[in-house]
Amino acid sequence: MTSNKTAAALAALLLGATTWLPAHAQPRPDWSGTWQGTLVNLPLRPGVPVVSVRAEIGPWPTAEQACTTWRRSYSTPEQPTQVKDYRLCRGATDDEWIVDEGNGVKLNGRMRGDMFVSPFKYDKLILVATTRLRGETLEDEIITIDDKPAVEGPLTLNARTIQRITFRRVSP
Repeated sequence: MTSNKTAAALAALLLGATTWLPAHAQPRPDWSGTWQGTLVNLPLRPGVPVVSVRAEIGPWPTAEQACTTWRRSYSTPEQPTQVKDYRLCRGATDDEWIVDEGNGVKLNGRMRGDMFVSPFKYDKLILVATTRLRGETLEDEIITIDDKPAVEGPLTLNARTIQRITFRRVSP
């Protein structure tokens, strides 16, 4: 196997390519509804308050440039609720998605198997945000990695933190 094919196979594995079916053949999971969960930051830090998270997700957009609700509300006993009122928008194809955070911030995303993946950079960080449905549990996860300078060949990067929210559906 050539190094390009090896790199492509490794990238597919790392990005969660669980099947080789074309995007249009992938069934879309039903994430629509209201979900309730708890945010956990790893590594765990003592004394950090529990963050309750409510997710509201609309139905999958089917038309190009159509959007749906992609809202998260974060609350702790000590602080007022913070709302991230985003939109999930369909791109030109059924495989192209955009998380519109408002104020001109738009993050590209892709469905890979049963997982929505949105990798992006912010200042000196690389972040990989994923969402997937496992049975009756919806999981949001953001892996944060320190950005390193490019090099020839592999460069080991260490996960700095993992933020995970595990949701249970409270209404369809």
